[in-house]
Amino acid sequence: MRKIGILTYSREYSNLGTVMQCYSTLKAIQRAYPDARVEVIDYSLSNPVVRPYLSDVTFRSLTNDWIRIGKYRDFFRDELILSPHNLTTSNRDKAIEFIKSQHYDAIYVGSDTVLELKGAAPDRLNAYWLDETLSGPKFFMAASSHNVTCEALSSSQQKQIRETLNSFTLLGVRDQATSRLLSHFIRPGDGRLEFVPDPTFTCEIDYRYADQYFKRHNVPAGKPIVCLHLLRYTNWAAALAAYFRKQGYVVASLRPAHYADLLLTDLSPFEQTGIYRYFSLVITHRFHDSVFCLKNLTPVLAFPEHPTDVTQYGDSKLHSLFSTFSLQDTNYIARSDSLSAEYLIDRYQAAIEGYKDHRETIERTLQSQRALYDAFLARSAMYVQ
Repeated sequence: MRKIGILTYSREYSNLGTVMQCYSTLKAIQRAYPDARVEVIDYSLSNPVVRPYLSDVTFRSLTNDWIRIGKYRDFFRDELILSPHNLTTSNRDKAIEFIKSQHYDAIYVGSDTVLELKGAAPDRLNAYWLDETLSGPKFFMAASSHNVTCEALSSSQQKQIRETLNSFTLLGVRDQATSRLLSHFIRPGDGRLEFVPDPTFTCEIDYRYADQYFKRHNVPAGKPIVCLHLLRYTNWAAALAAYFRKQGYVVASLRPAHYADLLLTDLSPFEQTGIYRYFSLVITHRFHDSVFCLKNLTPVLAFPEHPTDVTQYGDSKLHSLFSTFSLQDTNYIARSDSLSAEYLIDRYQAAIEGYKDHRETIERTLQSQRALYDAFLARSAMYVQ
C-alpha cells in the first residue's frame, strides 16, 4: 500500500481556515489515491494554543469558548487522519529527519501559509520547505509564503530555497506573492510552477450542521444579519455595529465582542462553514471567511489584518483571491491602517452590489477553482509510483 503524507498546519482551536484547509486537502488526496494510506503528518512548529479569547471576556464568552474547544477536539479525533508518530519542534533538521523516518511514497506540502518564515531560525527556512535530501515526489499544493519577498531573504536563505525547489516535482502556489517569490529561484517558464486554488473550494458544505445550530439557538428570523469579524483592538467597531443596528440588522460576531447581538464563538468547523449562508453581509480580515462567503454567495468586504500582510508589490492572499473573482475593486480593501466606521459605511453597499453584478462570474469561478485544484492533483498523481 502506498503511503502519502500531507505536511500542513493542522490543529488550531480558533481558526476555521487552518482546520478546514487541512481537512479539505486530506479528503481531496484520499479521492485521488483511494487505495493508499493518506495521512496528515503530525508535525508542528509549536504546540497548539488551547485557551479562551482573552479580550472582551465574559462568562458567556468563556462558556462558548470551552464548547468550541470541545467541538474542535472532536473534529480532530473524528475527521482527521494523523500520522501515528508526532513531533513539535522549530528545529528544521530534526523535523526533516522525523519526516524521513515516516517513509512516505509522496508528500504534499500545503495549503495555508506554510512557506512563511514564522518560527524559522536566523538564516534558515522552516521545515515546510522540506529539503533536497528528502527523496521521492514532493509537491507544493496551494502553498503560500504569506508576505515573504526575495529582497527580505538572506543569501543563505536564498541558496536553501534554490536547492530545495530543484528537488520538488511540482510547485503549486495559492497566490501571486508566492508565485513572485518562487519565480526568483527557478528558470523562466518553468512548467512546475502554477496557481492552485485553496483546497476549501473543493469542500462540499453540509448545511444540516448550521441549520440545526440556528434552530437550537433561536436566532431571530426575518431580520438581515451582518457579521463583523473584526480585530480585538478595533476602536470603531461599536460605532459600526450601532449603525447597522439602526439600519435594521442583527449584528453577529465570530469573536467575543460587547457590541454583538449574536456571539457565534461556539461553532464547530462544520457549523461555521454553513453559517455564512445566513448572513446578508460579512466584514472581515480573514481569508477563509472570504472563501466561505464566496461559496455561500454571501457578500463580503475584506481587509488585511495588518499592513505587513501586503508586500511591497501590493500582493496579498486576499488581493489574489478577490482578483480571481473580479471583485478586487468592490469587495477588497487594500489598506487596513486607515479604516474607520465611516469608511466602511461608505463602502459596504458597493460590496453588496458587487456580488449582485458578478453573481454569474462568481458561480462559474467557484466551479473552475475546484476543477483547477482537481486537475493539479491528478497531474501530481502521475508522478507517484
